[in-house]
Amino acid sequence: MADLSQLTPAQLEQLLNGPALQPPDGVIPNFDNPPNKNYIAQAVVPLCLVFTSIAVLLRVYARIFCVKKIEIPDILMTIAFGCYIVDIYFGYRLQENPGAFVHQWDIRLKDMSDILFPLFLSASFYIGVVLTIKAAILLEWARIFIPYGVRNRFFWLVYGVMGANTIFYIITLFVMNFACVPVEKNWNPLYVGGSCPINTAAVNIASAVLNLCSDIFILLLPQRIIWGLKMSTRTKTGVSIIFAIGIICCIAAGFRLGAEIESTKSPDTIYNTASVMLWALAEMTCMFLVFGVPSGAKIFNDSRIPSRLASSLQSLKGRFPRRSVSRMSGSGQSSWPRSSMIMHSSQADSSRTYYRKIDNGNGSMILTTIDSTRGQPLTESTEHLKDLPAVPAPEAGRIIRTTQFVTREDYGEYERGLVEYDGYDRQHPWAKDRV
Repeated sequence: MADLSQLTPAQLEQLLNGPALQPPDGVIPNFDNPPNKNYIAQAVVPLCLVFTSIAVLLRVYARIFCVKKIEIPDILMTIAFGCYIVDIYFGYRLQENPGAFVHQWDIRLKDMSDILFPLFLSASFYIGVVLTIKAAILLEWARIFIPYGVRNRFFWLVYGVMGANTIFYIITLFVMNFACVPVEKNWNPLYVGGSCPINTAAVNIASAVLNLCSDIFILLLPQRIIWGLKMSTRTKTGVSIIFAIGIICCIAAGFRLGAEIESTKSPDTIYNTASVMLWALAEMTCMFLVFGVPSGAKIFNDSRIPSRLASSLQSLKGRFPRRSVSRMSGSGQSSWPRSSMIMHSSQADSSRTYYRKIDNGNGSMILTTIDSTRGQPLTESTEHLKDLPAVPAPEAGRIIRTTQFVTREDYGEYERGLVEYDGYDRQHPWAKDRV
């Protein structure tokens, strides 16, 4: 740009009222009503805000009303959400001035500083979001997958990645803000004097590359542990959803990298910045979903909806009981069905029964042989069922009656912690030496 101090007032006014970028041949600048693609931003920005707000509300509700405990990841999420809201504001401001995907030659040079300053701040708040929400995700995974007091390989990987991310993003934030001296020269193209010793385009591309690598590594970090666990179909479905969201996050980070590269190839900075902002917004939204959506399962379980559904089904089933007792046969003996739960020992008295196997329909569990009469005297008592005549003593080795019951354990906050701690050895077979 020419030295503004050497221009006459008329020349300076003409320059300031002219286009911020030389238009292509045959293109006439449109300053008053520039063509744009605001409809894209008008769909993406509020949609991302809704999804992120739902994820944050799920997390907040679960921690306050279910767990009743606030931890460091929750504080980091709150900070990240505050920075995210600021970025949402800048997204709406871009739609108002100058508009999403507006070419730079449709903008007056004198208006550039007012447009570039919010974009400059937006990049800093983006760093604030990804720094804190990634740390929150890693700390949450450390809490879930690492037993208390254990220092295994997964522990060092989690905290190593978190430390590397923190250092990387702090350095990136510093370099981005102080690429030019004085700082105002970063967003004011009309600033006379100063210098920009740092190539901001190269910094942006390097930052996007490392950010994508970080997203992929964080996504893959717990997969070996997660899929090595024995989980129900419902749990596997939930994990698959979180994994799919993580993949979308990496895809968004990849498109953001592509937008950054495209921006360096073209001098049309304002037009390409809209693409960078929207892909960054999608990436941040996916991070919040990865962190907040699992809390929905906690809310669902604590609301006792599954137990209520089971009770309702059991009650409905109780209205249509199946006949388990047959009429007495002509020989005076009952035709009780045999069960795979009981087997006779050829080496024992026929009056003794040995319990050896339980078959639940899905597979068998072999148990230690137990003498059903050991430690107690034999009895000749009989069972009198409701509304039925007295049943004579059954033959040895036959089941008389079965009872089905459901148990539920409720714990207070302190007891719950003890139970969870006691279950770590079973739920974390990969965990080794405690310290």
